[in-house]
Amino acid sequence: MLIPIAFRGELSAYDGETPEILAVGVGEGITGHAAETGRSLLVPNALTCEFAVEVPGTEEIEESMVAVPLNYGTRVIGAIVISKLGVAQFDEDDVRLMEVLAGQASVALENARLYEAQRLEAENAKDSAAVANALLDVSGELASAVSLEEVLDSIIQETSKTMASETVSVWLEEPDSGHLRVEALTGYDELQRLQMASIRVPSDRLYEMLPSDRPLILNSGEVNQILGREVSISGTFWVAPIRSETRFGILVAAPTAVNGHADRKKRLLVGIANQAKLAIDSAISYESLEQTFYSTVEALANALEAKDEYTSDHARSITDMCLDVGRELGIEGKDLKRLELGALFHDIGKIGISSEILLKPGPLTDAEREAMKRHPELGEQILRPIGRLEDVLPIVRHCHEHHDGSGYPDGLKGDEIPLESRIILTCDAFDAMTTDRPYRKRMPVPEACRRLEQSAGTQFDPKVVEVFLRLIRSQPTFAQDH
Repeated sequence: MLIPIAFRGELSAYDGETPEILAVGVGEGITGHAAETGRSLLVPNALTCEFAVEVPGTEEIEESMVAVPLNYGTRVIGAIVISKLGVAQFDEDDVRLMEVLAGQASVALENARLYEAQRLEAENAKDSAAVANALLDVSGELASAVSLEEVLDSIIQETSKTMASETVSVWLEEPDSGHLRVEALTGYDELQRLQMASIRVPSDRLYEMLPSDRPLILNSGEVNQILGREVSISGTFWVAPIRSETRFGILVAAPTAVNGHADRKKRLLVGIANQAKLAIDSAISYESLEQTFYSTVEALANALEAKDEYTSDHARSITDMCLDVGRELGIEGKDLKRLELGALFHDIGKIGISSEILLKPGPLTDAEREAMKRHPELGEQILRPIGRLEDVLPIVRHCHEHHDGSGYPDGLKGDEIPLESRIILTCDAFDAMTTDRPYRKRMPVPEACRRLEQSAGTQFDPKVVEVFLRLIRSQPTFAQDH
């Protein structure tokens, strides 16, 4: 198609139309014939020219024309056309002059086209680099998240920052119903959060209508129509699909200050949604592995219970006490989970101790006591093949070390002993003293507390004992609850 890019003169014959009405296809009309053949065309009278075509809505007039192709090498890149009322107004000299001007014009136009193409390419490269760098930052943040909750929080925070969007939400498909529900959001007020929390959107309503290479842009009314109810929102919302292998979802943002960078922002949102898809799949796979891991944990606990019912009950009891003491000491998050697992498995090595020693109804001999002292090392060996328990191994190994270095197996002292092990030692001793055994009756709680206090600084960490006793004294049922 040949489209006018410059025009001089009057279009009075065309009833006020713009120059675009003169656009023609290559090979169509006088201009199109010159472009198709690459040869100049001198037309004494357009009315009698075999190549002329009538422009709808115009009157027939006698008009002289010259159409000269813009040749650049072997290519025709356009045409220059002049016209004048009357017959035979131009001659061959006019054609030669026009051909000289056309030669110069074609070079200038091609140089301008190449410059514009290079400029756009440079801008696109700059935009692509900016998008790639931004997505690299997002990828790094998402990679540091492990659980699905952490991943979703990272997605909304990174989207808000990268897209300059005050409000962001992530919706994921419910495994059972196939409906989308909001799983994470930021920037919404309390009323909006309550409204959105109760909404369920059939995923098939969005699955087909969302393009994969660009976001769907909706106003608030269109959003409410999709949601199927009125939500107190306003503005323009960009929706990108999260086509996860496990759960379909959408990422919704409301970017502000686009400022001529709409294309970049669109690519960013689609890129973030693709990153989110990978991160969500990884998180769900991780949670599946976690479940497998905890099944392994449960199997080990069952094995210990079959070996010695006291040891199993004892482990469950002190685990809860350890968590309470740990929280009081400021332990939280992953560190608290590590304490929980360490407490649960601190005696797992007793699986490797003979039943004659483990279930003996009386005091142990020196040889039997030495054999029993091997159980922390045996516990470490039993748990070592489970990769997810790697950071729990030191806790299990050192949960019988004493504050003054008189414990076993390595004679560590003070802060050399993991804090989790020091907590377990205190709770372990208290539970052992206040539990019936075949060879002795339980000790009264006040007496057990006195012995803990007496041994603080030698066998036990004084800070741990202080917190433990504070819990006992402030919560009279603390010991019984566990």
